[in-house]
Amino acid sequence: MGFRYKASQDRLPAELDSLFTAYRAAMPEVEPSSDFMPRLWEKIEGQQRVTYSFGKFARGFVSVAAGLCLFLSTSMWNPPQQTSTSKSGTYVDFLADESDDAPDTAAI
Repeated sequence: MGFRYKASQDRLPAELDSLFTAYRAAMPEVEPSSDFMPRLWEKIEGQQRVTYSFGKFARGFVSVAAGLCLFLSTSMWNPPQQTSTSKSGTYVDFLADESDDAPDTAAI
């Protein structure tokens, strides 16, 4: 399950006590002063600036990618164009006109 500390015990286990001792030795003691909170907020805002600038870059990148995708899709689209006015109509009409011009092979 996990470690459960019983309130009836006076001391912590030796492993946990050594961990807390090592932590206290590694971390400097912070003296409470009048500029403690302003310095803390400076650190927090410094981290937020980095996150904000990354988010701004990501939004710009997505906008450019969407614009490029839109540009490429419109440049690839070709509307149907008629090549000549004399051959307007459907494919079946064109075949019908060609068969009218062909010589009659039944008479041969």
